Amino acid sequence: MFAYNPVQDSISVPAEEYWFWNQRDLPRKAQTRTESQNVLLEDFRLYQHQETPVSNKTNRKISGIYQPFKDIEIDFSKPFALEFLILDHVNQPVGFELLLTHGNRVSMTLEVFGKEILLGKKDTEEWGYEIHGSKPWKGYWKHIVLSYTGETFEIFHQGMKLTEVDGKIDNPVQQLYLKSLLDAEPYMLLHDLVKQMAIYEHAFDAGVAFKRFEQIKQQIESGKLYPDKFHLMAGPYLNHIEENSAQLVWETDQPSEAKISFGEKVPLDRSQTLKTDSSTIRKILLEKLKPSTTYYYQLEWKSNRGELLQSPVLTFQTAKPKGDPFMFGIISDTESRPQINHRVGEMLWDERPDFLIHLGDLTDGGDRDKKFQWTMEYFQGIGPLNSRIPVATVPGNGDEDLFWYNQYHPQTGNQGFYRFDYGDASFWMLNSNLKNDLQKGGEQYNWLCEEMEKSEAEWKFVVLHHAPYSADEDDYGNTWAGQGNQGDPELKDLIKLMENSGVKMVFFGHLHSYMRSLPLKNRKVDLKNGITYVQAGGTGGNLEDNAPTRTWFTSKIFRGFHYCTVQIAGQTIEFRAYDLGGKLLDFYRIGD
Repeated sequence: MFAYNPVQDSISVPAEEYWFWNQRDLPRKAQTRTESQNVLLEDFRLYQHQETPVSNKTNRKISGIYQPFKDIEIDFSKPFALEFLILDHVNQPVGFELLLTHGNRVSMTLEVFGKEILLGKKDTEEWGYEIHGSKPWKGYWKHIVLSYTGETFEIFHQGMKLTEVDGKIDNPVQQLYLKSLLDAEPYMLLHDLVKQMAIYEHAFDAGVAFKRFEQIKQQIESGKLYPDKFHLMAGPYLNHIEENSAQLVWETDQPSEAKISFGEKVPLDRSQTLKTDSSTIRKILLEKLKPSTTYYYQLEWKSNRGELLQSPVLTFQTAKPKGDPFMFGIISDTESRPQINHRVGEMLWDERPDFLIHLGDLTDGGDRDKKFQWTMEYFQGIGPLNSRIPVATVPGNGDEDLFWYNQYHPQTGNQGFYRFDYGDASFWMLNSNLKNDLQKGGEQYNWLCEEMEKSEAEWKFVVLHHAPYSADEDDYGNTWAGQGNQGDPELKDLIKLMENSGVKMVFFGHLHSYMRSLPLKNRKVDLKNGITYVQAGGTGGNLEDNAPTRTWFTSKIFRGFHYCTVQIAGQTIEFRAYDLGGKLLDFYRIGD
């Protein structure tokens, strides 16, 4: 039992606390995170026993029932407080309900669902509910404290008192249960919504609740996953692989020394060290590697306080030379659902692509003052895959200020456009936020002209975020009221340039659905000389819909979460699109 300790602005150490980060990893032997960095899901035990009280007074569909704090002794007849930190960044209503019970008798309930906070108390045989609206902090965060004074229950939201109700607890033997209400969001578990929970052996008053919320805000602002321990905030991940080199990036919560050991087999026979400097986001380039070769690597970090972290032994493969077949994966608009990002990562891992292309909107709006969208969402979802599979990215409008995007992706250049070659293909990665720059005379347009002329690649691909062609219902004009523009009108010069430069396929996102066009040239179907446009924006953002009638250039459309793969072998491209269950949605072949 923890005694009250008036430290940290009068906030005591909780009797028990869980932080729900790093809950998802690659399966089987491919795990990328060490147990010491992870609060395991088993600490959030699921109970589905018949005797569990599952009364559902608000008639929500229950996804699961959990019993936290099962193994600690709390005298519930004395003051206590329960704390929840909630990250609700989805457009479907989700939530959870807390029940405080003795035997099969439910003493009180607290339900957080969508924008509502409901407090229920049983008076004789009747239930009374108070419903309160809740305005999230930074659009998505709720900090809720349920405090019991010994006589009343009080709710604090974002440090402010919402309400109180009488409710003396006479019996100290009470059980806590949590019911998850997540039916509207596929693949979502309770730890995707509730990011922290704690129990305190004292009540909170308004002053303590406000100070605690201020602490939470500072932690979220910094993007730190844990308030008081040395930890990885991002990575390690691979974001630039060539035939003879590989670049790794990571972020720790404080400056640290890093040592990377690597080699063609275990035990690892080569190493490099980065001494501590003021940076927390670091990169290292491994050179003098062999083409098309599997390498093993492990990182160790040491903080200024002497704390140590170590990754598992991980893997990557250097780029394949010209003439060798290869495969890459395609995702886009990961945005706001780490659980969907991770599901896609699991499916792509089973394919073992050579690299991954991300078509932008890595975050939903991860600009300078929303770092949490990187460390607490993006890297939580796709991070494990990118520890083993390198990723090449373009910025979307959600990453538009490039502040964190450039620091996490140092290979992409200050303005977010660049070229890389792999095997028999060249990839031009564009920043389509700079639309004027992609019109005749623009810097990026002129750069693209020059780079296209230099390339002797068999296959030419262009990657950007915004849509040259679109079958979407309303992003480029309301198609329920008129035809719309069927694509971004500011990209017409770019389309003409690509048609005159031998580009075979164009990949883009921005619109949260799937579309593959017929081969197009001069705004007509040209099966022999046209460019195929693929929109693959379904890896986590709020799903969008298509126009009410079929657009003339579409070959296949789909509304739902998805990912794609491209296999190149000599004179042949095989393109595939899948849903999250692994069902083949679309197949397209170019060449012999």
